[in-house]
Order: sequence, then structure tokens, then C-alpha cells
Amino acid sequence: MNLKKLIKNFGFFVAGVAVYLGLLSVLIYFEQAGDDPTINTISDAIWYSIVTMTTVGYGDMSPETEQGKLIGYIFIFASMGVLGFLIGRISNLITEIHENRRLGYNGTTFMNHVVIIGWDRFAQTVLDQLVAANVKVAVIMDQRSQLELLSDNYDREQVYFLLADHFNFELARKAHIEGASIVFINLPDDTEKLVYLINSKQFYYRELNYGVVVNDAELIPAFETAGASVVLSRDEFDAKLTASFIFEPEVAKYTEQMISGATHEDDSEILQYRVTAQNRFKDRLYNEAFFDIKKQLDAVLVGLATTIDGVRVVLSNPDDPNLKIAEGDYMIMIATGKSAKQIRRAFGVQEGSLT
Repeated sequence: MNLKKLIKNFGFFVAGVAVYLGLLSVLIYFEQAGDDPTINTISDAIWYSIVTMTTVGYGDMSPETEQGKLIGYIFIFASMGVLGFLIGRISNLITEIHENRRLGYNGTTFMNHVVIIGWDRFAQTVLDQLVAANVKVAVIMDQRSQLELLSDNYDREQVYFLLADHFNFELARKAHIEGASIVFINLPDDTEKLVYLINSKQFYYRELNYGVVVNDAELIPAFETAGASVVLSRDEFDAKLTASFIFEPEVAKYTEQMISGATHEDDSEILQYRVTAQNRFKDRLYNEAFFDIKKQLDAVLVGLATTIDGVRVVLSNPDDPNLKIAEGDYMIMIATGKSAKQIRRAFGVQEGSLT
């Protein structure tokens, strides 16, 4: 509410109070001149006006003079307006609360979640994959029609929608963007994505992780220089997968299945789980863990994300017999939806790196 409107509403309130007190004073003045008045003090007059305007009407007090009855009529007719006003305000308040919740203006308390900036078919596919992996997601979109179509299709405990201009960084705080694990910038063109990345990094105090899928692979260095944590080329990825479909279609189908979230217990997917201090495989040899995971958890260990000489690397099916699994490493496995539940219980953490 702006200052001008606030001052105007305050003026109406003061005027209303002045008229009300004036009527009470006139009522007392005339009633005190009557033969057997029941309204003698300001507290009597206030009590009478309240029970009259709320239509309670106890009858313990009533004006005796003609002038007092005239003022009583005013209170009776005013009760219609007061009740209508109160009912209207309450109805508007309930509607506003519901609307604010639907548009995301009440905010979210999500932590370590994914924030998606911008909405299109590609963003919806990403969202569906994240939901299948049980990841909490906040989506910021600038089209009300899009939000109205989607808001009821997802569990509010897992997906939060916010209607806002993409470059309204202050309003984006409603999505708890500074508590997110990663912000996926999905604006229409690469220029907008780069401008958003630069401006966003200057606005927020906390260092955020940004992910971007660019249309022009030549812009990848520019995004990396601007501070994006993950930059992928959509054209290159699509081209590699398309080429695979052409000359090794079964491998391509398998790859597509592996990078998608398992929707059924028999579906397979590639998972990564962080090794905590309590993890049973911490300080174990990789080769030993390989056989134990297959036997105990019905999954296949295919790689390890670890740190070597200060550099984070991914070892694909390493053959070093002395390689040990350390706290903070990520074990990469192929598992079914059913075995993924066993792995999650055994590791005591959620799938992925959003922790």
C-alpha cells in the first residue's frame, strides 16, 4: 500500500470516528434531558450503539426521547453498512490470502532446493525429472496463465511456483533463492541468460550456484567467466544423443533411460550418493565396495567422484586396487527404483548433490 492511499484511508478512519463520537455525544445530550433515561454516560452510549449495530439488541438500554430515537435509527441503518463492510473486508481478505498463496507471494521455506528461472516445455521436462528424484523445486515464471495451468498439478510440499518478473531479484527472495543449492537459468535466449547471471550475482549477498543450458556452444566460456557453475550446450548434447540413436539405437535408448528418473520400481537409473562420516563404505577399498554393493544393495557401482591433488574428478570404473572411498566422495551407481530405496536408507542421505 503506497503512502497516498495510506493517508487517504487514515483520513476516512478519523472522519468515521469523529462522526461516531459526535452521534454518541448528541445521543447522551438528548437522553439526559428525558424523564427516565437509560443512556447517561459515554460507556452507556457505546454499549447501546454496539449492540444495535451488531443486531444483538439486548433491550437493556434504549433511547427515550424522540431525538434519541432518531439517532437510534441512524445506528440501525448504519448496522447494515457496517456488517456489509465487515463481511466484504473479510471476504476480500480470504480471497487475497488464497490468491497470494496461489501466486507464491507467501513465500517458501524450501532449503537446498533447485530454483528454475523461466518456464517452457524444456523447463517442465526438467521439473518432472527432479520431482521423480524427490528434489524440491521452486519455479519463477512471468506468465499468469502458465501458473494457473500448473499450480494444481504438483504437490505444494515439493514444488513451489512464484509469479514474478524474471529480473525482479527482490521478489525472487520469496522463492528462498539464497537458500537454493543451484539456480537453473532458463530464459528464452542466451543474452538474457547472461544478463540475468551477471545482475543476479551483483544483487545477492550469498554466493549462488548457477546452471545454464546455452544454445550457442561458443558462449560457454563467457558464462563460465561470469560465474556459472554448470554450463551445457543444448545443441551439442542433442547432437550426440541423436548421432547415438542413428548408429547405436539400443545404447542411446539405454542412455536416455539411465539419465531419467525411475518412475517404477523396475526402472533403472544412474544415481550418485554422498559418502558421510557414518557411511559403511567410508575408508573401504573401491573394489571391495563394488562387490558388497552388488550383493547387499542390488546395485552396480560404476564410478567415484573424488578429489585428487585438490581437483574434483570423476573416475569411471577405476581399476586402481588401492583406491579408497573417502568422506565427501560421491559413489555413482546403476540401480532400479526398488534398490534405490535400499541405497537411500543405507547411505542416510538423499540422492544427488543438493544437500
